[in-house]
Formats: sequence, C-alpha cells, structure tokens
Amino acid sequence: ILLRIDPFVERNKLIYQMGTGESNLALEAAQKVIKDVNGMEVNMGCPKKFSVSGGMGSALLTDVKRACDIIATLRRNLENKPVSAKIRLLDPTDPKPTLDFVRALIKAGANAITIH
Repeated sequence: ILLRIDPFVERNKLIYQMGTGESNLALEAAQKVIKDVNGMEVNMGCPKKFSVSGGMGSALLTDVKRACDIIATLRRNLENKPVSAKIRLLDPTDPKPTLDFVRALIKAGANAITIH
C-alpha cells in the first residue's frame, strides 16, 4: 500500500476505502494505514467481476453474516477510528431488505453507511 498525503491539506479528512471479503484481511490492511487515516470504509457495493469473484464488493450484500463480521472485527480492533460501509440498494422496489442489511451493519458497529 502506497499512501501519499499532504498533512496540511488532508489532516482529519482522509478515509481509507478497502475492498475485502474477509475480516482478517480487512484488519491486516487497516493496521497498515490506521495511523495515517481518520477512518475506514468497506466497499460492499462494487459490482465488478474482479471484486465479486473474490467475495468482495457487492458479493457481501448476499452474505450479511460475513459483512457484519468484517465491520465488527474492524470496530473491535481499531482504536477510536470510525468504520463505515458503502452498499447498494438490495431491491429497488422494496426497501425492507436494504433496511434489514443496514440495521445489521449498525448492530455490528458501523458508524456510517452510504447507499450508492
């Protein structure tokens, strides 16, 4: 991971967005940059083949247990850093599946959720 920032311009404004499908790998990546960023975001919305085939991105939208495990692991292990998730609508005609997924992420510890 290569991270270049201007500390005077970007101080207190930098969120690290990661693609991951496994909580242990998410934590490993987060620990490499945690001192240089102000929060973590897990991308659970990417529909690209490379992401979904690796169990990342929008593949997590069909596996709430794994998605919540990633969020809970990050929250449990990162000192005072917010953790958010970016997701997509699960069903554009019925808000209930999306709301249920969001509630599960919040219960797992998500500080914020963006619906893309």
